[in-house]
Amino acid sequence: MTVNVPRRTLATMMNSLSSGVVPRRGLEYIAVGRKKETETFVHDLEDTAEGGGAFRFISGRYGNGKSFLTQMIRNYAMDKGFAVMDADLAINRRLTGTHKEGLNTYIELVKNLAVKSCPDGGAMDSILQEWIEHVEDSLSEETGKPVSEISPGSVEKALRSSISGMSSLPFYQDFVSVALSYWRDMSRDIDDIPAARWLRGEMQLKTDAKHHLGVNSVITDANWYDFIKIWAEFMVRIGYKGLVVFLDEAVVLYKLQNRQSRSNNYERLLSMFNDIMQGKSSHLSIYVCGTPEFIEDPNRGLYSYEALKSRLVHGRFENGYDNYLGPVINLHPLTNEEVYVLLKTIRDLHSQRFEYASKVTDENLETYLKTVMASVSSSMITPREITRDLISLLDTLHQNPDAKFEDMVSGRKVSVDHNPDDDLIEDLEI
Repeated sequence: MTVNVPRRTLATMMNSLSSGVVPRRGLEYIAVGRKKETETFVHDLEDTAEGGGAFRFISGRYGNGKSFLTQMIRNYAMDKGFAVMDADLAINRRLTGTHKEGLNTYIELVKNLAVKSCPDGGAMDSILQEWIEHVEDSLSEETGKPVSEISPGSVEKALRSSISGMSSLPFYQDFVSVALSYWRDMSRDIDDIPAARWLRGEMQLKTDAKHHLGVNSVITDANWYDFIKIWAEFMVRIGYKGLVVFLDEAVVLYKLQNRQSRSNNYERLLSMFNDIMQGKSSHLSIYVCGTPEFIEDPNRGLYSYEALKSRLVHGRFENGYDNYLGPVINLHPLTNEEVYVLLKTIRDLHSQRFEYASKVTDENLETYLKTVMASVSSSMITPREITRDLISLLDTLHQNPDAKFEDMVSGRKVSVDHNPDDDLIEDLEI
């Protein structure tokens, strides 16, 4: 029996799938397989809520479902009360570099900050305002006075108290000062709030920070991860369970032509990995997605950096079994049976989306899948391509009632998408 999906979610989901893009919403309706991987993530979230965290690499070839899985966990984390950040790494967004590439990654992460009430990103301002309103309302309830009659000094004291306990973190005092400056400017209805630009990483001159905010620091390529840790603790202080960060397209680091650039980024990755695994951060989990080559290539991948290789290499006694609790989670392609279940779900959702009774039978879908798998090497076709082509087929059949499924599928060749992982990305650094 088909589950009724909210109309807006259904439309967004089907539009994304038909374009070969992982949808932001509705993934739980089409999820198949990945049970063990999902159990690992759920366990990680429990640890994160209790003050710990996790750092894992998600490894899989193009189209094997890395983006799908992380998007599903992202949605699950928000539903369970976590804040999330995500960013796709790129030439100008890395972990460190000589042209503010690390800072650019921080800016992207904060731009995509999301919570359950603001799931599509851009949640920083609403989170800060929610914190301020909650503290003011609590103070009003305690004193029996309306917010307008409570002195600014009392509000500032309550705001400071609500986020106390983070003094061991670098830049904590500056973060608090800037957060309080945000409150003052917001209460004055100032449109362009300097504190917001500082928190987003957009204020890059210390003289500007000193002049507008009275602090001596700004977020830079060197310290941006310290502020991610502060955000994690801040989220917990204001009522969330922690912060989960996703970094996708990490293959960009592997493809850097400059060896020193790769080494610098791998060193930063190692520092973040050690920080979380040694318990130096709390309420923070980070997931880095890349291809097997990004991790295992001995010349350019993480295995080329000995300190990382020693932490990530498979245990001597795994004997070919998958370890879903280790630092690297290897995603295998979905089985044909799992893809078949996915196709049936897509068919049912398509008929629900356009409110018609589908004439495509289960046997038709079996024929479709066999045709696809026979036309190209099974290692070259991905669930993304299979589902995208199926939606296109269903669209055509729905718009042309005289068209027959058998005629549309029989004898067709399936073209495989170009794999962007085969492209070399030139290093822009000198």
